[in-house]
Amino acid sequence: MEQKILMSSCEKGMKECDITNDLLVEILVRLPLKSLCRFKCVSKSWYRLISDNYLRQRLPSIATGLFFRFESDQFNKARYAYTSSNGTIQDCNLDFFPFNEKSSVVDGSNGLLLYYASISLTFYVVNTATKSWVSLPKPKKETHLSILAFDPYSSANYKVVCFTAWGARGAALEIYSSETSKWDRHDVEFGIEPDAMSTTKHYFDGLLYVLAYPNMLVAMNLMKFSCKLIHLPHSINMLSRVGHCQGRLHYAHIDGNKLKIWTMNYLNRNWFLKNEINLGAMIGMRDSDVNPNQVNLLVFHPEEEMVCVWFHSWKMVWYDFKERRLVGSWKFEREKVSVIQIWMFPCSNFLTNCIA
Repeated sequence: MEQKILMSSCEKGMKECDITNDLLVEILVRLPLKSLCRFKCVSKSWYRLISDNYLRQRLPSIATGLFFRFESDQFNKARYAYTSSNGTIQDCNLDFFPFNEKSSVVDGSNGLLLYYASISLTFYVVNTATKSWVSLPKPKKETHLSILAFDPYSSANYKVVCFTAWGARGAALEIYSSETSKWDRHDVEFGIEPDAMSTTKHYFDGLLYVLAYPNMLVAMNLMKFSCKLIHLPHSINMLSRVGHCQGRLHYAHIDGNKLKIWTMNYLNRNWFLKNEINLGAMIGMRDSDVNPNQVNLLVFHPEEEMVCVWFHSWKMVWYDFKERRLVGSWKFEREKVSVIQIWMFPCSNFLTNCIA
């Protein structure tokens, strides 16, 4: 119905005033993602317009996608849910993926999920936005660590990076590319010992960033297979995170009862302290009532200067660290929630094209 109404309105408007593409773009970017995908079928000109990079870059990011596990569930099966704008948690049905219970999620990247089935040694990439999935050919080597690299703002293609062997200061990789549909072997030198590498990573603009002890950031170029070491302003721990906001790299660290956020200057690779926020102030509590050991920084918002923080008082919040205000919060039932893993789910045209 909405498609017919918009088509009728636009056809009438084009006859009367000849709507320009610029005006049509302003209309389209305000539509829900599902409607935007359907409107590709209106005509070839609409398909080209909606597929255009300019329109893709105008699309905003929706809140978050998250996984949580209920202790009361039989066999502790993971349930997928998403946060809604009215502050509630809503389930998302993954029954369209037949191997959901026979494999486990090993990584997620910008709306795509990477599953791995240990019995069949098979990787699956799942797109929850389009309810589609694909099984990958088996890699030649056994994998020790697997990472999904996908940037829907740049391309509809993704990569799966598998670390198959560790060297003195590097590793052997097998990388699957959805563009070529095959695995390729590569060697990479970190510049530091592999034991210093943590499992905290972030993929952005062709680079895989990995936090490394004691105070390093390894930037791995997945096109040239080269690495650069970037010194961090503070030593890392299990609560440290790296991410990007508005095209700039950010580093966050929980130090006592404070959340500290730095931004990197790309010209000289120096960091400057962006904000220092009391954890208690984020949720309207006294600092003495907040245990910093029970607080996890989950993810940065790519479009806004916001961070998502999980408090073990069973609350997850979005906090605007520029304006120093709470943007949104979601409460969980205290006796049920045991595990939280979270990824941003961008509302991107390339996301709907991926595995579509």
